[in-house]
Amino acid sequence: MDNIFLKNTYEVDLSEARDGKIIEINKKAVIMAIAIVLILIIGAYVLTFALPKGEYQRNEDGSITQGTYAENPELEGIKWWQFLLSPFMILSPNAPGFEVVYAIIALLLVIGAIFTALEKSGILIYMVNSVAHRFRDKKYYIIFILSFAFMFLGSAVGMFEELIPLVPIVIILCYAMGWDALVGLGISILAGALGFAAGVVNPFSIGVAHKIGGMVMFSGVTLRLIAFVVLYAILILFVYPYAKKIDKNPQISIVYKEDCARKLNFNFTSTFQYEPRKSRALVWFAAWMIFVVVCAIISIFFHPLADYIMYITVAVYIISGIGACIICGVKGKKLLNSLLKGMLTLLPAVIMILIAGGVRYIITEGDVMDTILFKFVSLIQNQPPFAGVLLIFVAIVVFEIFIPSSSAKVFLIMPLIFDMCSVIGIDKQVAVLALAFADGLGNIFLPTNAGLLLILGMTTVDFRKWFKWSFPMMLALVAAAVGILALGHFVFYPMT
Repeated sequence: MDNIFLKNTYEVDLSEARDGKIIEINKKAVIMAIAIVLILIIGAYVLTFALPKGEYQRNEDGSITQGTYAENPELEGIKWWQFLLSPFMILSPNAPGFEVVYAIIALLLVIGAIFTALEKSGILIYMVNSVAHRFRDKKYYIIFILSFAFMFLGSAVGMFEELIPLVPIVIILCYAMGWDALVGLGISILAGALGFAAGVVNPFSIGVAHKIGGMVMFSGVTLRLIAFVVLYAILILFVYPYAKKIDKNPQISIVYKEDCARKLNFNFTSTFQYEPRKSRALVWFAAWMIFVVVCAIISIFFHPLADYIMYITVAVYIISGIGACIICGVKGKKLLNSLLKGMLTLLPAVIMILIAGGVRYIITEGDVMDTILFKFVSLIQNQPPFAGVLLIFVAIVVFEIFIPSSSAKVFLIMPLIFDMCSVIGIDKQVAVLALAFADGLGNIFLPTNAGLLLILGMTTVDFRKWFKWSFPMMLALVAAAVGILALGHFVFYPMT
């Protein structure tokens, strides 16, 4: 049968093709990501010597008391052996955020195991061929629909890491449509991050910040809805024309050669035949995915559930994936071998995540995290109000390098920011929006984000190519963020 992607392609050496793996670590992407993070780790270690050691007094809930920072040269700082072992020290129960690290590692191992098993059962390609057949005459609808869906999940229920397992499916679908991996990344995880940035009712950034700031939960939603529309428009205006260009000339893609080699693993057919068993398996799998989304939506109103969403996601992927494989007749030793093989495939990604987590550990154990925060707060306090808004945005982007967790950043930074806002004339709603923008955009453009490193490692796109492709859009997004913050500060929430 004809392969949709074959038109306008050039000859690819068959030796470059993989052995039918839908989940596979891109060695070049992993090596580049590790190199970048190692540089950051060394830079973080240097900061522990270049900056004075100091600390804030903390309340029982871990929040910081304004005006209590003091330098303390007697603090031990980080020892040389802790620096060398920092990727493993983050697994200690005493390390900040160690639960999130374990959850992400568990998620990626489950991704490798389940999706390898699903690929062996033929379910995933069956699903891709089914969608490709359904949208064969209106394939660009996929860009509009999936972009909105991922943005909604990021903005309404705060999903980011939970979306990672869906990215390979979207990329394979884009292959079937004749596009490249960059289009797939744009309409999936990038869209999710932009939704997170708009944060319409995001419980992890907006919700926690409103609670800490003593504000009405999810108030100020009008401005965030405007942000959602603007960010969605920028995404579509960037990805849609790019997909059209790839349609006309696939060779302009910066991952063209790599994508061609990977596409050889998949039989994208121009015809589709209904298979009852695989269809039942897809219904089973889709029903459980809907269950995850429903749980995430419930967490908006029942906040304790939000802490368990990632663990629920891991459990659901195990249940739904294994169940779908059994429905398709893949069971017993064959299923077990596929699961183990898939887990081994993503083991290199564990190293990547551990090294990335070492940056935060070094800064925290080196007793300079509070020093960096104090210097930023001091700088912001001496600026005009709108300049202070922009510096809040910059400060949170910087802290995104050290603290990827949204809730952790809110608890650390926002109490000080809120206290400072009343002094220099910034409304709390504008400060919260600056937090959301910095957090969401940082998720997808900073190489210390474990989720981003994992995603790129599973595709044909390394960080250099991702940055090159997304940089023009990043400039547009930052400009839009500044404009919306100005709208909020001068029009929606002016301080008199």
